[in-house]
Amino acid sequence: MKRINVLDALRGFALLGILLVNIRFFNESQLAISYGGLPVEGWLNKTIETLSTLLVDGKFMLLFSFFFGYGAVILHRNAEAAGKKFTWMFVKRMLALLIFGILHVVFLWYGDILAIYALVGLVFILFVKRSPKTLLTLSSVFSLLIPVLMSVAMLLGNLAGTEGMDDLYTIDPMEIQMFQQKDQQIYGEGTYMDITRKRIGDYQMSFFNMVLFFPQILGTFLLGAYFGKRKLLEDIPSKKQFMVRLGWIGAVAGFALTVPRILLDSSNNLLDIFSIFIGAPLQMLAYVACFSLLYNRHPKWLQLFSYPGKMAFSMYILQSVLCGFIFYSYGLGLFGTMGLWQTTAIAFLLFGLQIAISALWLRRFRTGPLEYVWRVLYKGRVGARMNFQREM
Repeated sequence: MKRINVLDALRGFALLGILLVNIRFFNESQLAISYGGLPVEGWLNKTIETLSTLLVDGKFMLLFSFFFGYGAVILHRNAEAAGKKFTWMFVKRMLALLIFGILHVVFLWYGDILAIYALVGLVFILFVKRSPKTLLTLSSVFSLLIPVLMSVAMLLGNLAGTEGMDDLYTIDPMEIQMFQQKDQQIYGEGTYMDITRKRIGDYQMSFFNMVLFFPQILGTFLLGAYFGKRKLLEDIPSKKQFMVRLGWIGAVAGFALTVPRILLDSSNNLLDIFSIFIGAPLQMLAYVACFSLLYNRHPKWLQLFSYPGKMAFSMYILQSVLCGFIFYSYGLGLFGTMGLWQTTAIAFLLFGLQIAISALWLRRFRTGPLEYVWRVLYKGRVGARMNFQREM
């Protein structure tokens, strides 16, 4: 089946956004970030932080989730065309992804999303064959589940006169600095085994924090599947009117739900809930629409994103390898030594390197190295190897 070029470019765009967010977690303590992060000093760093909150944070993980669902529909479509069984193949695909996720956590980084995608994907498989209307309905239900429950709980708590809840989420700035110093001693100066033990502990905390987002991730998978069933990213010129409307609605509504959170510097309240669980998905859809329209008009300008996008799995893991080398003690050991503008600049430089690496790789191969190994795990060694040889 012919590749959908805009999908590859959008995946590459998502990789850039994910790197801009994740690189901060390689430079700062997870505990420090969970309590609001280290103090941001200087107009440049503050500007970057504001733009990141408005344009980046939370949006690109959802974009990656969206294409997970869209890609599953393409796999299902291809399996049906080839007369093959889809469900068991997809289950094996998720189990293989789970293995990759575990290895990613143990050897590279605690912020892995692959294992979570695999677990949620095993639930998603129950719905992937549903009609577009059912997929859209279920997507709305799962996406709104957590914000509705949290909003109701918060309102009931206020009505009951519960006080001091915000104190649960506040902490002395000196304690945040202490978290950073302890992590710097391990990630920036410790042995690889010290880092591994710390990384696994951080992952356990990160995983239980992410459980809250499982319904949203599933909802975004289903939304991507809806777009895939409707083929909304194929033949963009015929979908121009829809994309323009989606871009405007997503951008205006998304910004309207995010800007108050920034202006009021809110923390753990309804503004946070609306921004994270409703505003971010709307902005993500605006990105899909706007990028698709721009790609349709100027494909040569955005073609560079398609190189890492065609091997997004390999590039995602490569980001962890490169960031680990830069920030951890087994490499340059720069953990905790950089400001926000420096980590942002490094993220753009690393993504440029990824474009170059993927472009060179794709001159000879049609798929990335980890994509190939993944295919071996869920399709079988011989067939996958023969396919890879034909792609050389």
